[in-house]
Amino acid sequence: MRLLMICMECSTASGQPNAHFAEFRDDSRYEHTCSNGHRTTTILQQQRFEILFEIGAHAILDGYYREAVSSFTSSLERFYEFAIRVFLDNASCPDTVVQECWKRVSSQSERQLGAFIVLWAATFKTTPNLLPQKSVELRNDVIHKGRIPTRDMVIKYGVAVLEVLRTQISAIQSQFPNEVQRATLSHLSGSRNDSDKDKTVATYGLRTIVSLMVGEPSHHSKSLEEHLAELLVLRNGLF
Repeated sequence: MRLLMICMECSTASGQPNAHFAEFRDDSRYEHTCSNGHRTTTILQQQRFEILFEIGAHAILDGYYREAVSSFTSSLERFYEFAIRVFLDNASCPDTVVQECWKRVSSQSERQLGAFIVLWAATFKTTPNLLPQKSVELRNDVIHKGRIPTRDMVIKYGVAVLEVLRTQISAIQSQFPNEVQRATLSHLSGSRNDSDKDKTVATYGLRTIVSLMVGEPSHHSKSLEEHLAELLVLRNGLF
């Protein structure tokens, strides 16, 4: 999966887009010199859990079903981290304390899930919706036992993860819009460095199926199969 980037200086100067492809980066930061010599720095707005789910969708299109399960799983786990940070921000927990606490659970997904469940219950006074047991079993078989899943299995797993993500994202956005906005700004500022001081740094947003950015209700009711069909049309038009 590659990210289509546009040189904003070319677009501003001539009105004609000058596009290039970039590999996804963990730091969300993309530096490039276009064919006209413009050096640009662009920061991808999406949180990691949004990008990871999208990578899983592309893995399905490419026939890499084990990798799709892994990406969907990582997406859900990184959403738990995002939610935990939002809950602690709402509780006015100092960032230094948040970082220190996260260090103690960052390498153990079960501890992260436990923290998420407890904080969700304390916040919403109810237990969070989690993956069905059959989905958990498939995930464990694929990731830990080397099972090779079929496309149908992966689609069902992706749909289960998508349902969990959508319902919980909706609840968090409704309850904590300011904290979500601060998390987005923190992500963007965290991708900047000292060399950006005297140059323009652009931000770029994707219409990922799991999205904090897109507001239309129709987007959030789109099925995984519908999204895959749209991605296939886009890929056929770009490559």
